[in-house]
Amino acid sequence: MARFDEILVGQVAELEHVVTDKDLERFVELSGDDNRLHVDPTYAARTSFKKPVAHGMLGVSFISTIIGTRLPGDGALWFAQNLEFLLPVRVGDTLTVRAEGVA
Repeated sequence: MARFDEILVGQVAELEHVVTDKDLERFVELSGDDNRLHVDPTYAARTSFKKPVAHGMLGVSFISTIIGTRLPGDGALWFAQNLEFLLPVRVGDTLTVRAEGVA
């Protein structure tokens, strides 16, 4: 793991993940969040989203992945976050998570 003062300005790490039905099933199993908007296509069709939406925290978990495995890496701990969800994530969507060293 790089120490905080060893991360260079402009240093980049990136990962991509395609969201799958299995991801949603595993997240429900782990978290217990079986909200119908995430798991019931018939219910979701009657909402403004029209199709099931992946759990926001499922997508956010990939921020933890990049911090803990790539930049800075193994041994790093994520201390804070401020999130705003701009669009829904659905099965088949590709999430691209990018971490960059800044001054």
